[in-house]
Amino acid sequence: MDLDLDRFCRELPKIELHAHLNGSLSRSTMLQLQRYYADAGISDETNAFFDEFQIGAGDTRNLSDCFQVFNIAHALTSTPETLKLATTLTLQEFQEDGCCYIELRSTPRDTSHMTKRQYIDTIVQAMQKSSQSLSIISLLIVSINRSNSISEAEEIADLAIEYHKKFPNVVVGLELSGNPGCGKFENFVKIFSKTRTAGLKVTLHCGEISNPEEILQMIQFKPDRIGHGTCIHPKFGGTDDVWEALCKSGIPVEVCLTSNVNTKSAPDYSSHHFKYLYDANIPVILCTDDKGVFATSLSQEYRICLDTFLLDKVKIASLALNAIKYIFAEDKRKLLSDKVQNFIDKNCV
Repeated sequence: MDLDLDRFCRELPKIELHAHLNGSLSRSTMLQLQRYYADAGISDETNAFFDEFQIGAGDTRNLSDCFQVFNIAHALTSTPETLKLATTLTLQEFQEDGCCYIELRSTPRDTSHMTKRQYIDTIVQAMQKSSQSLSIISLLIVSINRSNSISEAEEIADLAIEYHKKFPNVVVGLELSGNPGCGKFENFVKIFSKTRTAGLKVTLHCGEISNPEEILQMIQFKPDRIGHGTCIHPKFGGTDDVWEALCKSGIPVEVCLTSNVNTKSAPDYSSHHFKYLYDANIPVILCTDDKGVFATSLSQEYRICLDTFLLDKVKIASLALNAIKYIFAEDKRKLLSDKVQNFIDKNCV
């Protein structure tokens, strides 16, 4: 492998806009969390080998199966102390990988040790404290799981609005995620409309499975971003009208190469829908999704994209620069653009 390109991708200031906290836990972080439970005398409920947490390219598990592995991470972040530690360590790892800005996302949960409110509060506190020692800019996107009941989703949305008002520079968005085979987007529209009116940005997991009717509903809702977009192009189970709607919308797509390949949503990297989005001038943002589950990093995603789609340094760096246009912290765009542009000027000659 070209070490120069590896170094380039690692040192390039990158923007991460689609990363789930619990799916991003590294093996090292999970071991530290497990050690905390042991030292605190708290029963470790994982009872699973960490190897089960990772889904590689040759794994027989698919997209539906991957949602089960999150139970391992959830068990390790069920206390305020371990959730705070997990957030801190994950932010540190992203920074070490050259990430200068991240919008980390997570679904608030009631556990035997904390409420949903405490869950959000803990992550916010961890981000605020990390900003004192880390250079990475970190913000929180609160997640609603498609499996949540409407009443539970409303509770989460109200908490997101409350914390956005209290900490507008930390809590910036609301997203819909979870198993795409569960629930219907139309049932959550009023909730997302309410939070958007309150000032929160919206991103939706969209088109992870072929469901043209729902995909079109999501595009017509005009979210600020969509995640994955796997089955929108007609070649991948979408329809001509849905693809045309996306092309006209200008909605940016958070693309997760390794996630899609490892969950069998895409057969391989060369067949990934990134090429169709990129060639159609649809804004694309390279992201990890779940770096712990899929054993990847943002640098690795950039390198894979560079190699697979034969992009040069200028084009791959431009992906990071263009991603800044779609971050939810609009006041940080100038700072980040200058940072990435300076890197390009020095390293893309």
